[in-house]
Amino acid sequence: MNLSGVAKFAESLSGEIVLCGDRRFGELRRVTNHAVNLHPAIIVRCANRKDVQRAVDFARRNGLLTAVRSGGHSFAGHGVCEGGLVIDLSPMKRVQIDPARGRVVIEPGVLAGELDCLTQSFKMAVPLGSCPTVGVAGYSLGGGESSLTPMFGYGCDSIVGLEVVTADCKILTAKPGEHPDLFWAMRGAGANFGVATSLEFELHPIETVLSGSLKYPLRQAKKILDFLDGFAPTIPSDLFLIAAVLPHPGERMLDVKVVWSGKKEKGERLLRPLRTYLRPFADSIKPKAYLDEQRGGYDVPEGVQSSHRRGGHFKRLTGDIIDTIIQHASNAPHEASGITMLYWHGPWCAKPHDNAFGFRQTGFEFWVHTYWEKTRDREKSWAWVESFFDAMAPLSTGAVYLNDLENEGEARVRAAYGDKYHRLALIKRKFDPDNFFRVNQNIPPAK
Repeated sequence: MNLSGVAKFAESLSGEIVLCGDRRFGELRRVTNHAVNLHPAIIVRCANRKDVQRAVDFARRNGLLTAVRSGGHSFAGHGVCEGGLVIDLSPMKRVQIDPARGRVVIEPGVLAGELDCLTQSFKMAVPLGSCPTVGVAGYSLGGGESSLTPMFGYGCDSIVGLEVVTADCKILTAKPGEHPDLFWAMRGAGANFGVATSLEFELHPIETVLSGSLKYPLRQAKKILDFLDGFAPTIPSDLFLIAAVLPHPGERMLDVKVVWSGKKEKGERLLRPLRTYLRPFADSIKPKAYLDEQRGGYDVPEGVQSSHRRGGHFKRLTGDIIDTIIQHASNAPHEASGITMLYWHGPWCAKPHDNAFGFRQTGFEFWVHTYWEKTRDREKSWAWVESFFDAMAPLSTGAVYLNDLENEGEARVRAAYGDKYHRLALIKRKFDPDNFFRVNQNIPPAK
């Protein structure tokens, strides 16, 4: 890669390139997880799909390792790479919404909070997580969990069409009846097959929810978790339930959160056994606008943070699992460390669907997580997560949600894609035989 070639490439773009001498480079090279500290050679801030095409072509001709970034929230830091090229999609924020058809088309720089604000103007939504700064594209192409998942599925299940720049620099439309194998693969494993420059989603009606949290001192966690083991399998398929050990001034707290999108009266009846089983320290469950619920966030501290997490899955909150949770949560290195457990159930989780998403599991998804700001806290924070996860692993099923992974090796990647892996490898061979798109939870092309 020579300077004249870079200059000519920059002139061809509607967007811009950022090199290490640029005053913005230090900020633009960073991803959300500051434990990832990599230095690419060039950042391409794309303005449109033609820029993406030119970036892929430039990277291929110069043999550059290439990362793709929409929101930069990958826990593994896959939105950046060392010494290579970053395709930064964050400037691409065009949106077209058709509420009459129940469809919205977005470019890949749109963030979850931005899309929620737009769709809620029409009392509709795409299933999204509660962190407003997550990129919708990366989130949904890897699956996309949401409080609306019990009702409407994962984010990838609402994708009805895509425009993709492939490794050979072609722009392809992927939808039913047009490149159906690519359409299948992109919804659940999309980072492996190209750059999505446009995503079309089905919209779902939602306006208000009954939601909030019950907080309990950690000394009561054994009783509450044991109750949840019996309560969770009885709840209707459209109730979202999550339990987490979260920071709280003073004693650590177990937080049990619910989101019910049906009628208020029915929701209050359904939740009465949970709310009355043991008196909580605090009960914030009440009707609210769905947008307010989304803006509430959940388990990520504010500010510039480094993080580490390990995820997995178990079917039931057995006694051994509860004891392991309490033991390690009670010995966390600091308040910004804990465990989060989402209860998945209902047809979107229990039954197969015709896309590449590999985590259709009933039971509890979990992730052990820690955040730190000061370098001196890294070693003890990292070691605590590893020790906690090592204790949980033999009690777990081995399944893992793709977007929970860091850089954990081939076996964990295969576990995330599950029985979809072999078909995905064959499709990878067709659309990316040289494995150009490999800064991801990678599927090498079938031989």
